[in-house]
Amino acid sequence: MPTSRLWIAAIWFVLSTAAWGQTLGRVVALGGHSSDLVLDEARGVLYVANFTANRIDVVTIESGTLDRSINVASQPSSVALSPDGRYLLVGHYGNFAAPNTPRNALTLIEVDSRTRQTFALPDPPFGVAFGIDGKALIVTSTQFISFDPELGTMQVLDTIAGVAAKTLPQPPAKYPTEIVGASVQASGDGMKIFGVTDSILFSYDVSTRVVNSGGYVAEPPLGPRAISVARDGSYYLAGWAMFDGRSALSQFPNPRGLLNIGSHAIDSERGIVYAEVPEAVPTTTTASQGSGTTTTPAQGEQLPPPFLIVADADNLNVRERLKLPEHLAGKGILSSDGLNMFALSESGVMILPVGNLNKSPRIAATQEDVVFHGGLCSPGVMTQELTIVDPSGASTEFSLSTAMPGIRLTPSRGVTPLTVKVSIDPSAFVNQRGTMTASIVLRSATAVNYPNPVRVLINLQEPDQRGTSINVPGKLVDILPDPFRNRFFVLRQDTNEVLVYDGSNYSLTARLRTGNTPTSMALTFDRKYLLVGNDNSQFANVFDLETLESTAPIRFPFGHYPRYLASSARALLGATRVAGPKNTIDRVDFLTRTAIQLPTLGIYENGIHLNTALVGASNGGSIMAAMADGNVLLYNANADTFTISRKDFAGLAGAFAASSFDQFVVGNTLFNASLVPVRQFDNSIGLSSGFAFVDQSGFRTGALNASSPGVIQRVDLASGSGTNSTRMAEAPVLGSTNWTFTRTIAILPDRSSLVNLTTSGFTVLAWNYDAAVAIPRINRVVNAADKSRAVAPGGLIIVEGQNLGPVNVATKELPLPIALGQSCLTVNGMPVPMLMVSPTQINAQLPFQAEGNVTMLLRTPGGVSDNYNLTVLPTAPSVFRTALAEDYQVPTIVRAENNQVVSPANPIRSDDRLLIYLTGMGKTNPEIPAGTPAPADFPLVLTDPKVDINGYQLPVEFAGLVPGQIGVYQIKVMVPFKTPKGMEQNLQVRQGGYSSSVTVRVID
Repeated sequence: MPTSRLWIAAIWFVLSTAAWGQTLGRVVALGGHSSDLVLDEARGVLYVANFTANRIDVVTIESGTLDRSINVASQPSSVALSPDGRYLLVGHYGNFAAPNTPRNALTLIEVDSRTRQTFALPDPPFGVAFGIDGKALIVTSTQFISFDPELGTMQVLDTIAGVAAKTLPQPPAKYPTEIVGASVQASGDGMKIFGVTDSILFSYDVSTRVVNSGGYVAEPPLGPRAISVARDGSYYLAGWAMFDGRSALSQFPNPRGLLNIGSHAIDSERGIVYAEVPEAVPTTTTASQGSGTTTTPAQGEQLPPPFLIVADADNLNVRERLKLPEHLAGKGILSSDGLNMFALSESGVMILPVGNLNKSPRIAATQEDVVFHGGLCSPGVMTQELTIVDPSGASTEFSLSTAMPGIRLTPSRGVTPLTVKVSIDPSAFVNQRGTMTASIVLRSATAVNYPNPVRVLINLQEPDQRGTSINVPGKLVDILPDPFRNRFFVLRQDTNEVLVYDGSNYSLTARLRTGNTPTSMALTFDRKYLLVGNDNSQFANVFDLETLESTAPIRFPFGHYPRYLASSARALLGATRVAGPKNTIDRVDFLTRTAIQLPTLGIYENGIHLNTALVGASNGGSIMAAMADGNVLLYNANADTFTISRKDFAGLAGAFAASSFDQFVVGNTLFNASLVPVRQFDNSIGLSSGFAFVDQSGFRTGALNASSPGVIQRVDLASGSGTNSTRMAEAPVLGSTNWTFTRTIAILPDRSSLVNLTTSGFTVLAWNYDAAVAIPRINRVVNAADKSRAVAPGGLIIVEGQNLGPVNVATKELPLPIALGQSCLTVNGMPVPMLMVSPTQINAQLPFQAEGNVTMLLRTPGGVSDNYNLTVLPTAPSVFRTALAEDYQVPTIVRAENNQVVSPANPIRSDDRLLIYLTGMGKTNPEIPAGTPAPADFPLVLTDPKVDINGYQLPVEFAGLVPGQIGVYQIKVMVPFKTPKGMEQNLQVRQGGYSSSVTVRVID
């Protein structure tokens, strides 16, 4: 019945959006407290256990109404449907205390005939679930029981010890999930059953009839009290944590731990989790909570508005947040096609059309950050574009706002899709010399999602501030260079991934998925693998540095979360946050990819501070541990144990580093081989946020605050003094109360540059950043297509010279920036948008207003270039070249027949349609601002071109800008049969009084 399911889903989409407007899902109020539910897809109904009304409510999915109820014995707490749909089994949690009589029981209902049988139980049932074998697993407070509905017989599979069951009656405002405190669910294939109580997690293998159970400790409680299982039973979600058969895979950060609020369901086919897991309000640091901070809400404390998280199943990375009409309140399940989620809610049950989110009105910005780079090249108002869309393609109203003075949004409200102009007046930030950060908040009364805000970054760099800032959105927490390859790694915590960047042009080359809330990176001592520690996963990721493929992770002991890792020649260690009385250092067996808790740290107890950073010396001789409470430890590889423990400070924070010359840095302190403090760095730049040893010297960065410029120093380790303090373009990433240690400097292996983790992403400094900077010199300007000197308004150009920029940097920022790599180019005072800057070359686009005899100037930290005079022609059509081999290029003329460039092996043929790609064709209608991609409506050139082959005119069908490209034009022509044929035919493009020619092969 897939067609009917789709039809029902479509009806529910209409009903949910019509009835609730800005929320997703429809509530079916049942008039009681629901405790469990099961889906009967064959009959199109839900069976909901109404704990307080002593009935099973039957909800028809198509109409979304309570059509009938089945009266049963008191306190139906759990319900399950047999695989053949014949039997409905109800567990009754009637654990009344004396003088009342316990009423623990099972009710077996034959669904079609509605006959029922009741079976007494000696203990309260926590849950029931059917396996594929047609038998039900009944979990009570003392036993695991197999129940055969055909025979009505029970068989004890195993016993349970140490599990307490709450008695009835309970105080007011206690909910079924809090009273029963358990949830049981079978996998979609019926081969496994999983469950959770207040103190144990268990699984049941239907094929072997074996129960595995184990105790656990969780702070806060493992809420919501719901369990969801992947279709094949390979993993399951219990409360706020995801498990497989061996350990906890991931968990939601900072959960509030309420048993009665929230729900979830796993769509393993799509790799998605739908969940409501309320977050705690951060107040105090604890050693066992997911993000290091938690609080338990006071009685009666109002919860935040309800929302449903759409997350990746492998690491719980949040994709989207959707508004709900009310809080979910227990078990959630998915339809077999994944189109609908059914979950217990505060009023009864909720039906959510999660498989049809692409039909739900939502709003989102197409970019995460809007970046303004200003300075000498940007004296006036600067404008960037921000596009607001509805991912479903609908027209959805929205509004934008920002609390930062000096930022203007035009318009500030509208209907999707809409491109908004974000403008800043540099005079409003005249005293700001770092990077100011602001937010643009998106709101919509009709969208069902909570859109992420857009970050606005404003940097007005002065000539003495060094470094080129590259925008990287998100929360960046660590940086590490590849020791052999010219690349580096940036750890983005908010999206659970490692970003891999090319060290030659600073472009993003790969994304590596991590566990939840990655905290730090390290390399194995053989430099073959990249390791990533995670604060909300009980494993460390392992990536092969040759292939960048993910390999088997390192499993840590149950309840151990590896925050920091470090390697020596003898051992690989992990500093772990432990869900228990104390945090520990664990030792990794890399061969088996497992870790064990060290019994002691040499003669010292194995108990460390929550905020403990590890770093290994590159020669493999030692590993230092630095703790926020002031303790330091040193592991010695030769002794294979911890040999030093000291506490000379009340607290430690900031940068941490180790050298191969038995020197260590934490914050502003230099330690010797015995971890004795021997030098204090000056605090004029604040607390060190990054430190990198280079031979027997070092580099150090710091900032007084996140919006200041930041400073980098060369450090003389003999004296401890910083030399050549140089202001950077922006501040390095600073630590916080819960993340006290920072690593923000990466030195590329060829020592060509230093990469610093900074406010807006990372900032690149040349190795000799503090040397005297030479004045730039422009030698030549040519067009980017055929490298001739003929250039035109709006055309792509190449500027050649010396000292044009301190580093190689390319941008994907749109519109193109007018300041790049500390260089800015002007023509007659007009800013020139740039694509790439290097010491000897700049790639840019001429403004459309530039025409005739103009003067070009280049400004860099070294000064202002001499005037370079050039002539900008009204039109200068130049055909691009495509490289087919190392020393062989052909014109970029594409045959539409096969979408390949014309070449001797792919000649032009009669009746072909050709696409000729050029630059320099001048102004268009409508006019497009320089640096902005051409829109989809194909702006046409003002001056029509003519194309001929050996004098024979080719009909021109189109001539204009290529949509989505900057400065790239296209001419579309037809090739008549009478076109001259031959191996080397002259194809000429003429526009106005200017032309260019290329050689092509033409055959019949």
